[in-house]
Amino acid sequence: MLEVEIKLAIGAADTEVQKLESLGARLVQPSNLEVNTLLDLPGQPLLRRAAMLRARRYAGRSFLTYKEPVAGPAGYKVRRELEVVVPDSDALIRTLQAAGLKKMWLYMKYRTTYEMDDLHLLLDETPIGNYLELEGSRSAIDSVARRLGKTARDYLTLSYRALFEQDCERRGVVPGDMIFGTEAPGPGASGTVTS
Repeated sequence: MLEVEIKLAIGAADTEVQKLESLGARLVQPSNLEVNTLLDLPGQPLLRRAAMLRARRYAGRSFLTYKEPVAGPAGYKVRRELEVVVPDSDALIRTLQAAGLKKMWLYMKYRTTYEMDDLHLLLDETPIGNYLELEGSRSAIDSVARRLGKTARDYLTLSYRALFEQDCERRGVVPGDMIFGTEAPGPGASGTVTS
């Protein structure tokens, strides 16, 4: 499957929800904590070629996803994606570690999923701020972004890992995992980053 997406930095989640609903976006999945573990081989060959292998736990389900960049239009993040539902992400991670892969990075977010105009709208509340991912065709992305008052200058194509590393550099801290503090806030709260 080919995935085309952008991220938009947004303000308060409840304000964005109102905007999305006023535009006719349909709620698909209410906010749930998403826990993601990136894995790689020693030497990080996946990271070096901008690919990733991710185990994800979200809304009572677990997934294994592989993504790698493919050529596409400038200003959009385009990747080939392979994904499979797995019965237990923790058991999967242990199996992959036994085969020689290493846990490289853990990140969390609260995700609320909407659909509109053949587009997936993923509202992510993260320890470094809130983002709206738009996934679908370029024309649908551009159309909905315009309706949200955004332009191509607002499009972000960086991964959450890259955004987190930029945030850590700005704050002068060593990057670690991007997780909520020991008392994980619910959706709509601003969490703290622990490294």
